[in-house]
Amino acid sequence: MLRGLRKLQGQILCRMASSDRIPSADLQRGHVFLHKGVYCEVRSARAAGHGRSATGGFEIRFRELQTRKAREMKLKENDRVDVINCDRVSMPVLYKDEKWLVLADADYNEVAVSRAQLGDAAEMLQSGEVVSVMYHDDNIVKVVPPPHIADAVRDAYRKQRRAQLAARRKSEEAADDEP
Repeated sequence: MLRGLRKLQGQILCRMASSDRIPSADLQRGHVFLHKGVYCEVRSARAAGHGRSATGGFEIRFRELQTRKAREMKLKENDRVDVINCDRVSMPVLYKDEKWLVLADADYNEVAVSRAQLGDAAEMLQSGEVVSVMYHDDNIVKVVPPPHIADAVRDAYRKQRRAQLAARRKSEEAADDEP
């Protein structure tokens, strides 16, 4: 599909996002695709199978963007996937409540986004901060927090994961020491 301009009530609103149908072998980390009507982002793609059993399949690890659930699937090499090319718009945060994050578009209309789309970053966002919103055909695909918040969330996760692994290592060492 070609990118074009959408016209509504005499005003040019935004460019329309496009999609491409590519073979599963060409999927890369960061690609956004449609899977059973749900927008997903590729976390990793690798060849599936070992040795002679490697028949040209690929194991795709992805995250459903609406719910942030991690998923996996296997695709044949010649399977085709709809990769979405999203339009990105920056929007300031107006306010947030228990379930919603309310943003302002270019005309200062309120745009409500589920806090589940941001995960742990929603807690750190304050009013006035600017987030990037990725659109496809008037659907919000993904909300990207500012870099300093994304870095803080990543660092907190890594610290928590290191603590979990250290605790597991200690419990395994204690179990090995007992006769």
